[in-house]
Amino acid sequence: MKLLTAFAVTVLSLSFGANAFAQSSPDELTRAEVHAQLLQAEADGLVPAPKADYPPSAQAIARNREIYAIQHGTDSTELTKTTGSAALRSESVSN
Repeated sequence: MKLLTAFAVTVLSLSFGANAFAQSSPDELTRAEVHAQLLQAEADGLVPAPKADYPPSAQAIARNREIYAIQHGTDSTELTKTTGSAALRSESVSN
């Protein structure tokens, strides 16, 4: 009798435990989407940002864009055209 009870408890606990990890909601981001967002933030000059300078200042964003352009062989003015709104957001938040 004890063996049957122990078996039933084990089976039920395993089935409930497995369901806890299997749940996911449809609005979650995939790893690929998160990776793409991080790459875009790096290109925008928003990361890396020092802890003492959060949100990053306009100078930090400009410096990060220059570093990104050097590392990836792109033109920093091209990045500014496509991501110019990031600097504006940073300036409005810091004011």
